[in-house]
Amino acid sequence: MDYRYQKTLGKITLIVIAASLALSACSGKNGQETPLTPPSEPTAATTPTATPTTKLTVCLGEEPQTLYLYAASTQAMWSVLEAIYDGPIDTQNNIPVPVLLNELPSLDNGGVKLQSVPVSQGDKVANTQGDVVSLQKGVRVFPEGCTTESCIVEWDGASPLNLVQMTADFSLLPDLKWSDGEALTADDSVYSYQLSADPATRVVKTNIDRTAAYEAVDIQIVKWTGVPGYLTTRPASFFWLPQPKHLLEAYTAEELNSAEITNKTPIGWGAYQIAEWIPGREIRLIKNPNYFKASEGLPKFDELIYRFLPTVPNADLSPLVTGECDIMETSTGLEDQIQTVRELELAGSITSYFGQGPAWEAINFGIKPASYDAVYNPYEDRQDFFSDIRTRQAFASCINRPAIISEVLFSQSQIPSTYLPLTNPLAVQNLPIIGYDSTKGIQLLEEVGWFDQDGNPDTARTAAGVDNVFNDTPFSVSYSVTDTEQNRQIAQIVVSSMKDCGVEVAPQFLAPSDLLAAGPEGPLFGRNFDLAQLGWSSGNTPSCFLYTSSEIPTEKNQWLGTRYGGINLTGYSNPDYDAYCSAMLNAGLDVDTFNQNNQFTQQILTNDLPMLPLFYQIKAMASRVDLCGISLDTSARSGLNNIESLEISETCESN
Repeated sequence: MDYRYQKTLGKITLIVIAASLALSACSGKNGQETPLTPPSEPTAATTPTATPTTKLTVCLGEEPQTLYLYAASTQAMWSVLEAIYDGPIDTQNNIPVPVLLNELPSLDNGGVKLQSVPVSQGDKVANTQGDVVSLQKGVRVFPEGCTTESCIVEWDGASPLNLVQMTADFSLLPDLKWSDGEALTADDSVYSYQLSADPATRVVKTNIDRTAAYEAVDIQIVKWTGVPGYLTTRPASFFWLPQPKHLLEAYTAEELNSAEITNKTPIGWGAYQIAEWIPGREIRLIKNPNYFKASEGLPKFDELIYRFLPTVPNADLSPLVTGECDIMETSTGLEDQIQTVRELELAGSITSYFGQGPAWEAINFGIKPASYDAVYNPYEDRQDFFSDIRTRQAFASCINRPAIISEVLFSQSQIPSTYLPLTNPLAVQNLPIIGYDSTKGIQLLEEVGWFDQDGNPDTARTAAGVDNVFNDTPFSVSYSVTDTEQNRQIAQIVVSSMKDCGVEVAPQFLAPSDLLAAGPEGPLFGRNFDLAQLGWSSGNTPSCFLYTSSEIPTEKNQWLGTRYGGINLTGYSNPDYDAYCSAMLNAGLDVDTFNQNNQFTQQILTNDLPMLPLFYQIKAMASRVDLCGISLDTSARSGLNNIESLEISETCESN
């Protein structure tokens, strides 16, 4: 059967099911019509006995390959782990919130302290950007008593040196227990740290490298000590998620990578514990009798089922409509079925939840191709299309980004101003966004020197006095993007929009491995492209380094930049931007300096447009209409981070 026919038929079937359910809800008992004439004699009112719903079924888009937190990190995996672990620290709108801890340590509450420690040449220290290095002459560091950029020193290689050193105390809630009844103590977090530090444990060691010591002070308190010179405004990142030492210490770290006890049957302190895993079908969990919130009547359900949906080209919502699933979470790919999801919601069959970011999509301009690095030779190199800011601003006016939002994303996203979603407290508010205005775009193109000299709208504009471009050069560029159905729809709008402004855009649909291949061969990391659409994900701190001059991949730096992997693919360079970004990254604990320079960098990006932000990527979930308590926070590791609080009710206060 033709795939498009299948997709259409499936959609029609869902709408029919929804309509049938709505009609049956209007019928009397056993589907018979409700009599129009009341009975001749009054009857005593009966109060139906409510049967509590004791089971919640969550449908995942895939079966997790593992539940071991040091083996993988997928959406489906963390949706399950949210039921086994509660916290220990959740994220709400990019702000860490304590769950298993009394509070998060800070300088204000005394949980974070600063001390002085002597260091010598060759010692492991952190420079002012947080990189762990060997102390040598020329390293920039925070000396004792210094926590801001204003007092940074560059070591001369001989003078005695004391550095500031940070510590943080993490205090666990009292009387915590693992689901098997054993006490959960500070030693379990220390054991987890030791496990993650083991060379056999295949995790990123960045936070391990920045740690000088991690030890239990007593049964409830863990102390983290940073490498001399390392300062952070987010000490919560240095609390290691506890692991059950009493069960795992008999294994080596290498054995735990494949052990059943970590991969298939991990225990936690959260609302639920694993009862059974039926491969290819489901994971069944039951209430944890030792849950520390049990006295609050949590969790609301006695049994929790994670059902694995078969892999299909497009998310099939029928299990939700028919009641097989109570929730379809973010791994099911609902963001590819926004129209169907919204239609079913309008029919009263489901409730949908959409979140934006932290990932965002943008068109990157090939401002300075790698072939320009020695010298720009217009006879051999690609013509200099994008060095003029006005040209990039013209593209921002010409490309119908509102149509991409409405037609491709069904109005569930927004046009970003830079790289942070507006829910992030570090996002600069009210930055100007160039609106869709082809007349303005054409005006800018003609200011630069691109004219419709033959009067034919089907041909590209040509250069007449454009700096660094030969006269009569047609404005015709390539557009590299990964080959997906969504990207093909976006490309169609981009091509059509730019044609209206007299610019010819030729899409090149590539496999991700080809688009993202290492330089110099790869088109992006080799800086050999005109336009390239790419998605980035923002972290907890603003990613100003994405567009610093030092991160331009070149032959001299082995196409890796100097610190972040050579991710300034555009070749954009602005000394003011570099200075503001450097000041932000070297701000230490000076929040005001950090925020001020964060604002400057985002303002410059908005004006200079080394890339054209298109939209925030979408995450989506859906549930039965009477399921209360879901709130999709895209900064959290899962949309089910409050699964213990979900409940069935006819009157949800808010969803």
